[in-house]
Amino acid sequence: MELAALLLLLPFLLAGLLYLGKKDGGVDARRLPPAPRGPPVIGNLHQVGALPHRALRALAAARGAPHLMRLRLGQVPALVASSPAAAAELMRAHDHAFATRPYFRTAEILTYGFRDLVFAPHGEHWCHVRRLCSQHVRSAARSHRHSAMREREVAALVQAVADHASSSAAAVVDVSGALYRFANDVICRVVSGTRLSREEEGGGRSELFRELIEENTALLGGFCVGGLLPGAGVGGRAAVRRQRSGLEELQAVGRAAGEGGR
Repeated sequence: MELAALLLLLPFLLAGLLYLGKKDGGVDARRLPPAPRGPPVIGNLHQVGALPHRALRALAAARGAPHLMRLRLGQVPALVASSPAAAAELMRAHDHAFATRPYFRTAEILTYGFRDLVFAPHGEHWCHVRRLCSQHVRSAARSHRHSAMREREVAALVQAVADHASSSAAAVVDVSGALYRFANDVICRVVSGTRLSREEEGGGRSELFRELIEENTALLGGFCVGGLLPGAGVGGRAAVRRQRSGLEELQAVGRAAGEGGR
């Protein structure tokens, strides 16, 4: 009986899905950019793939969209500029309309509620942070003040790589690890005036910094299911817990570096 009831409901479910998929095809759709077809729930998510830039180029070519193309990533509408002229028009003439990024749960957690500059919505807070960054972080005077420190850290990096390479005829140099330690030392010098000690580096604090940077980069660069499909946010709880634990570890590293510089 249950199977028979499901079979009777199946035509109505299919009709509803078809209606949802075609409801954007009215009169106003003629003034919108072309859009590839996609299932009602996930939209064009399955067409993006592991290399989004190539997938978007292929979709634009297939749909005959040399300038603009419309996508639906889950429940989030997206506009793709597929030519330099279209990108320049969006970023110059219509900059305010596209200045605010879509809501991103991962970025909200990692930036303490969008209190940063990159993911903050366009508004008074963003303008204030941008002004502070231009005047006190990226100013020529600030950069010149740390030039001697950067030169010393670069010299130490080159010397460390040379020493490790000359220690054995078949020595393999971990350049990625050396660059992460260099970035960590420069950040510690700028923030607290000191660098990690040998004991701290040997204890894995530099490696922890490297792991956190790689994990946060992967989280911020990937798709957030809860942001694209609000009804499927349950699957992102484990990722949220992992992000919060990573933030606590990163805060501990920052406090240790600050206490060491006092």
